[in-house]
Amino acid sequence: MAQPKILVTLNVPREHLAPLDGLAELIISDHEPHPMPRAEVLEKIGTCDGLISQGELRVDEELLAVAPKLKIVANAAMGTDNLDLPALSARGIQATNTPAAFIQSTADLTFGLILSVTRRIAEGDRFVRTGEWGKLGMQPLRWESPLLRGKNLGLIGYGKIAKEVEKRAEAFGLQVLHTRTSNPENHPNFRELDALLGESQIVVALVPHTQSTDRLMNAERFAKMQPGSYFINVARGKVMDEAALVDALAGGHLAGAGLDVFEEEPVVNPALFAMENVLMTPHVGGATFEERAAGRLEAAENVACFLKGESIPSPVN
Repeated sequence: MAQPKILVTLNVPREHLAPLDGLAELIISDHEPHPMPRAEVLEKIGTCDGLISQGELRVDEELLAVAPKLKIVANAAMGTDNLDLPALSARGIQATNTPAAFIQSTADLTFGLILSVTRRIAEGDRFVRTGEWGKLGMQPLRWESPLLRGKNLGLIGYGKIAKEVEKRAEAFGLQVLHTRTSNPENHPNFRELDALLGESQIVVALVPHTQSTDRLMNAERFAKMQPGSYFINVARGKVMDEAALVDALAGGHLAGAGLDVFEEEPVVNPALFAMENVLMTPHVGGATFEERAAGRLEAAENVACFLKGESIPSPVN
């Protein structure tokens, strides 16, 4: 009997897919460093029983229409906003994610963005690298920036990543406030969102993108942040209104922003490119060797359990 076929959209080491050894025929992308082009996915998916991606592939009606054998779609990612979950469920196709992966990596990057934006590290690097320092000489007053110790760090969301950010923040002497807890009476640092915005010098978005969080940070909410405060987004681009953020920065209400995610990736609002006080990274919150490998193993384990008829560790539909 022929083994089920699993399409893997990234050129990853086979050891990252070890749970599927002997269970399935793996069709692994040979493209590097880019994922398999969508046209190629659409061409190959028709004979496949399963699909593993990093969450970069949009799984929608177009793809499902040419995938009659598809039974499981596994994201090697925490998010599922690339998946049309109602369409998958309507066809009886299982969807999974990897909620245990990328927590430490994303928390590390979050704090890297906080440090880099508040201390203007990337801006200073450009100043030296372009020869401006050599031309203009020492300018001590130009580079003064806020000390983190004693400031309030407001976390929008209080899941696993937020709790890891909290640990790092406490080591720097930051006071952490947070939203979203099931028992606020036991959390003295809990704040409703608008109160958190008004009390925090640094605000970090750490919530998934859902109908209720869509453009959660809009013009009204940015206006409620303290003058001279900083906004960090490592969640999803669509939890913020990018144009409203640009306005808050351009008008001087916000002192800076650190962004790992954007509304329409990989397209970025061009106004952000000219802003020295904005640091941007290309959605790499989980991009460490160790946690990417762990995430792929977790995704492969989801598929392996499905194929064996066992309980799936992390179903999402």
